[in-house]
Amino acid sequence: MKHTALSRRGLLAAGAALPLVHTVGCNGTSASDGGPKTPHESGSTHSKKGPSAPDFTLPALDGSNVALSDYLGKSVVLIDFWATTCDPCLVEMPHLVSMYEKYKAKGFVVLAISGDDADTRSRVPNVVHEKKMTFPVLLDSETTVIARYHPSKTMPFWVLIDKGGSIVKKKNGYDPGDEVALAQEIEKLLQ
Repeated sequence: MKHTALSRRGLLAAGAALPLVHTVGCNGTSASDGGPKTPHESGSTHSKKGPSAPDFTLPALDGSNVALSDYLGKSVVLIDFWATTCDPCLVEMPHLVSMYEKYKAKGFVVLAISGDDADTRSRVPNVVHEKKMTFPVLLDSETTVIARYHPSKTMPFWVLIDKGGSIVKKKNGYDPGDEVALAQEIEKLLQ
């Protein structure tokens, strides 16, 4: 997919008073596109108890079926919606793998939900191997689960859920450094 970004020089030449960092999703939209956001989506870092995360069951890459409810009550869960055709998703993925490896023994899990359709689904196993994704990789080729969590379906998009099943934070798009704030949020929830 094609991604566009303005250069710093272009912004300065245009006299734009826009932030120099711009979160871009796979369809070229920014995190601020698509209407009003809740405080959890806006990038705030507070950890107020949010709404309950809707349960779902999806087929996993390994052939099993995985439900969100399998992890509630015992794990902090990061649901990451991604696709093999989403460059920002692939840039963010090594950070998620690193966080999973660091915190999994403390009760953290990543559920990586691929939104690849029938045309690109065959790429998923290769990307999972290349990116060393050892957490559950789920397949949502009809995008029914992502539509429940994020109707605009832009990726990358993640949802952080506490052990009780409440949504703590949502984030659309990826900017370098986002992983630092996410790791801090995960550490708080694991305490």
